[in-house]
Amino acid sequence: MGTEAGRRGRRWRDAVIVLAVSGELLLLIPTAPHTTLDLIQAAIGALAGLALLLRRRHWRWLLPALLVVNILAWSMTVAAGAVFCYAVRSPSRARTIGMAVLAAVGAEFALLFLDPANLAVWSLVNVLLVGTVLLIGMNTRTRRLLLAGLRERAEEAESRQAIAEEQARRAERTRIAREMHDIVAHKISLVALQAGALEVNPNLEREKVVESAGLIRSTATEALSELRQVLGVLRGADDGAPLAPQPTWEDVRRLVDSSREAGVEVDLYDFVDDPVPDVLARTVYRVVQEPLTNIHKHARRTSGRVALIGEPGADLVIEVSNVLPQGFQTELPGARMGLSGIETRVLHAGGTITSGPTEDGRFAVKAVIPWPAPSA
Repeated sequence: MGTEAGRRGRRWRDAVIVLAVSGELLLLIPTAPHTTLDLIQAAIGALAGLALLLRRRHWRWLLPALLVVNILAWSMTVAAGAVFCYAVRSPSRARTIGMAVLAAVGAEFALLFLDPANLAVWSLVNVLLVGTVLLIGMNTRTRRLLLAGLRERAEEAESRQAIAEEQARRAERTRIAREMHDIVAHKISLVALQAGALEVNPNLEREKVVESAGLIRSTATEALSELRQVLGVLRGADDGAPLAPQPTWEDVRRLVDSSREAGVEVDLYDFVDDPVPDVLARTVYRVVQEPLTNIHKHARRTSGRVALIGEPGADLVIEVSNVLPQGFQTELPGARMGLSGIETRVLHAGGTITSGPTEDGRFAVKAVIPWPAPSA
């Protein structure tokens, strides 16, 4: 729509130019001596005026050409229009002023032959007209450049804003994906482990089967409940609700207990006696949860170990390890993402984390997180 409006505006301006030139000629012809030279000059002036319609594409040569024509057939509107077009288009002010001076001088030369009796009056009119049109044209160019610059900066700002919003959305999606992985993956791996135990032991006693089935049901129910909380936040059902259940230090111990109930042999070495701040406890919970989840997936027939040691004013050390299983276990989707997630958490807490095989044939994940001393 804007482009079509611009085209209509240009067509109107072109029509005004044609009418101005034609009007001048209609006014001059009845009062001029009707000699052959006069008619030739009028025809040249008309063609020169129509040439202004080419000002957008051929403005560089238009004014110099019209300067020559203006000497042969002086026309105020043609000269003024040519100077204005050149002033609007030319990037060089010095060149524009030079061309305007040449236009004025050329008009003076034409007046010297056309109307020497009124040379002084027409010279004043000529200088005022060319000077005024020159200033208007240069001001128009400056205003257009300013508007173009403002428009460009606005578009750049809008583009940067769109990029920033997209980056924020991606970061939020990544954060939510990690949070959902941390919340759900552990529970689902327990369900898979418990169901696998039933599959490989079809001759279990009825009481054991009922107990395992109940454990599967309760674990799956917990996973669904936690997932609903996450989805509820994503749907905006409760703006004040946390993105995930907020675990405490006691929940770290419950992680180990749930792994034991699922049939994984896990030893807990807890040497932390002081109350752990909630923020630090949540980080520790995630650090312990992810390795235990991977043990359920890849090393369910081995033994694991969780060691916790630290005190306020020092570091809290968390190490989760397991005996490396014999043979190769296919990695389930999301394992690498989980380790990356806890690495990010630990780094944000100002700590360090390492993971990999150890010399004694275990795979260990070890995190060291600063534990600030309580304020006096």
